[in-house]
Amino acid sequence: MTIDYNRWSATYDATRGASEGVIRAIAEALGPPGGRTLLDIGCGTDSNAALLAAAGFRVALIDHSTGMLGRAADKLPSSPAVAGDAQSLPFRDGAFDCAIAVKVMNHIPHRDRFLAETLRVLRDGPLVLLHAARETIRANWICHYVPSLTEDPRYQSEAETAAALRAAGFSHVAVSRIWYAGETDGSAQALKYDPALFLSAVQNTSLLYKLTPAAIDDVLVAVRRDHNSGRLANLIAEYEPLIAKFGDGSMFVARR
Repeated sequence: MTIDYNRWSATYDATRGASEGVIRAIAEALGPPGGRTLLDIGCGTDSNAALLAAAGFRVALIDHSTGMLGRAADKLPSSPAVAGDAQSLPFRDGAFDCAIAVKVMNHIPHRDRFLAETLRVLRDGPLVLLHAARETIRANWICHYVPSLTEDPRYQSEAETAAALRAAGFSHVAVSRIWYAGETDGSAQALKYDPALFLSAVQNTSLLYKLTPAAIDDVLVAVRRDHNSGRLANLIAEYEPLIAKFGDGSMFVARR
């Protein structure tokens, strides 16, 4: 099963949005806006960049999906919006002051190309990456129902991502974690705090897309059964120490 992002764009915003807490963390990592140019790589429908633009960044958008990009451009009509490949960015060297890629890294087949291209189009930086690392996905109780997620190559360890950034030429790499504090952006890592919402919205995420439709149905039936019986509440409690340790997402701040 693959994701048709153009088709998905029509319903994506029904359950997805920006987390103000996460955006605050990203904005702090980026530094003062001051009219600095910001490239949002893999922008999707881009509720994130809308908040950063409102804070004072001059935002440019890129996504390979024209459907997603069109939705983003509607929110940011004054921002340049380019359909393109994150592994071959159609911008000149040093075109941007800084860049973000929010929950994009898990979907990039050639991460070395992506990181090298991002470094090329940046002046000083930073590049801020936010995604689920192997540590954070293993802290999600959904792994009880889909054990294959714990070894899914989409989710590199934090150490692997940091090493890839350094190999691409970033000299300074800092890693931290984010937590969803009573809010959701509709991502699987946020939905895990609300099982009822998880059941209604998880198919508007990429979490289960590698499963067959029949396997997805089996997972949702099992989660609904355990939620109704109260067993899921006990399972969630078992995962709380892992969440406290590894967070709901890993944020990488990389500079030349």
